[in-house]
Amino acid sequence: MTNFSLTAENGVKSYRKAISAFSLIVLLPFLLSLINITFAESWKIHFFPAAIILAAIVFGATGGIIAGISGSLYSALFLGNPYILVGNALFGLLIAVFYKKSNKTVPSVLLAYLCELPWLILTDYYLVHLPSVFIAKLVVVLLLANILWAVLINISIKQIRKLL
Repeated sequence: MTNFSLTAENGVKSYRKAISAFSLIVLLPFLLSLINITFAESWKIHFFPAAIILAAIVFGATGGIIAGISGSLYSALFLGNPYILVGNALFGLLIAVFYKKSNKTVPSVLLAYLCELPWLILTDYYLVHLPSVFIAKLVVVLLLANILWAVLINISIKQIRKLL
């Protein structure tokens, strides 16, 4: 009887871990993509990058890519900009790659953002035909949001890992 209860307990623990991973990688980025806080003349703080950063750090490249796609799905459909999917998948992948090399959250996020930036600018300007002033504001807002989320995640990553 003891072996069965230990096996069942391990099965429940792995089931909980799978649900936690699925929630963190797929559901959380999607839900956070629905939340934006508008401030100072229609600038918006985006919440979904926090989930992409977290998934990339905790689950590596695959987690970063999936979270990037999931977090961008709503925006891509709503704005008619499918290039957001690729850009944020790239962002998640690069965070994971840089974090694996350095084990430093903030520099990894900033490097990933700098590498993804040409994709964002080129696709938004040439393929989606957004005005350059809008893109410039977006670049600044995303940079500030990425710094904010990277710092907050860096502060709390040890506690988050304990929960997972």
